[in-house]
Amino acid sequence: MPIIVMKFGGSCLTDKTSFKKILRITQIYKNEKKIYVASAMKGITDVLLKAAQNLKNTKETDQNISLIEKRHIDIIEQIFDEESEYYIKAKDWVDIKLSELDDAFADIKEFGLEPYYRDYALSFGEIMSTYILNQYLLSKGLDSVYVPANKVIITNDEFNNAYPLYKLTNIRVNNLLIPLLENPKKNIIICLTGFIGRNKMGYVTTLGRGGSDYTATILAHSLYEIGTDKNIKIILWKDVDGLLAINPRYVPGASLIRNLDYNEAKHIANFGAKILHPKCLEAIEKYNITLEIRNFEKPLNGNFTEISDKTDKEQIKGISAVELATIITVTSGSLVDVPGVLAQIFKIMSKKKISVSLVAQSSSEVSTSFIVNSVDSPKAVQALENAKFLSEFFTVKWNDVAVINITGIKILETKTKVEIFKALDRENILVKAMSQSYEELNLSIVVERKRLIDAIKIIHHDLYEKFES
Repeated sequence: MPIIVMKFGGSCLTDKTSFKKILRITQIYKNEKKIYVASAMKGITDVLLKAAQNLKNTKETDQNISLIEKRHIDIIEQIFDEESEYYIKAKDWVDIKLSELDDAFADIKEFGLEPYYRDYALSFGEIMSTYILNQYLLSKGLDSVYVPANKVIITNDEFNNAYPLYKLTNIRVNNLLIPLLENPKKNIIICLTGFIGRNKMGYVTTLGRGGSDYTATILAHSLYEIGTDKNIKIILWKDVDGLLAINPRYVPGASLIRNLDYNEAKHIANFGAKILHPKCLEAIEKYNITLEIRNFEKPLNGNFTEISDKTDKEQIKGISAVELATIITVTSGSLVDVPGVLAQIFKIMSKKKISVSLVAQSSSEVSTSFIVNSVDSPKAVQALENAKFLSEFFTVKWNDVAVINITGIKILETKTKVEIFKALDRENILVKAMSQSYEELNLSIVVERKRLIDAIKIIHHDLYEKFES
């Protein structure tokens, strides 16, 4: 029997109607083994973080806790009969968890918002929503078991952006999940909290941006490695049909991308597509586990995005963008051919925990340009200017820009690149820097921020026939 790992985001857990849709999806996939990964209810993680950061304001803290309680109790009252055991269990669970959250806030107020406390506080959203989902399925006569992910997913110590330790996670999956999935008498639905794990010391960790999606792919990875059934698929239920070729804010009516291979998907996800995080694909690419992005409102719709090891057409798959980027250029005429210059630059960035992308260097090694997020640019420039090694021999310049990322096998063709630059030249859009990956699946172009939308529109207009339709 196939295994499907489904992730339900916060927008899938909003009211009685949305829970009925989950029940309908359960019926559609009644012949598969199922793991449901649930996010926190929409907006709850933000409220938890806001509360944890502003505990000195007692009135605001009380308001935030009251809001969290109201959101969960409202859902419980909508989906359960008040006299049922499921109503009582769900309500008691929320009461207990809010008491534990109150204790966590007391610790944070006393000791400060340490990374461990931050992750622990943020975990309560998933812990409450997933248990409510579990009780809902039970109330409908389905076999379901609640499993907190911090009992299963073992991570490193990188709080707020943890990575799984697969050898240890596999042991937990084998001991806790496989027996439930292989139960010959019951088709048990495992309801597992998204977004969270634990380190080897037992502290709760969170998986960062796209954390619940990442949970689903981590589980699929481990199930493939240690389970006997290799027929595994992931479905991410979203409020859209899938990945679009272009953000509709740039080009209205952009087409849906139906098929992507892992490399194409990672490039699109890495450059601005918020529907999916590239680290989710890293977990499943090795074993060619298929991932589908489907519309929660239209579960039987044939229009969706499938990511696998196949891409069937030589086309441009998509255009994505980083709107708030800064290009930093470090220049020196006196240290040409001196080894270690790039290492010095990026060591400085690493110490400041600044992510660098799109590196371009002149062949003479006189100048090196790279992109950072604009939020990090003041810190990056200051660090470079204060570095003794650089301040003596280099000048540092920076400009606010945007990065356009064009992905697809069609980029292999020189003719396609010529068309892109002709289109930009016709509109007097200056390309400040560019980079193409070694496997040549994507082309990244740096333009003035104010010309970003103009650039995307003209590229799409001139290359429309090369897009998947």
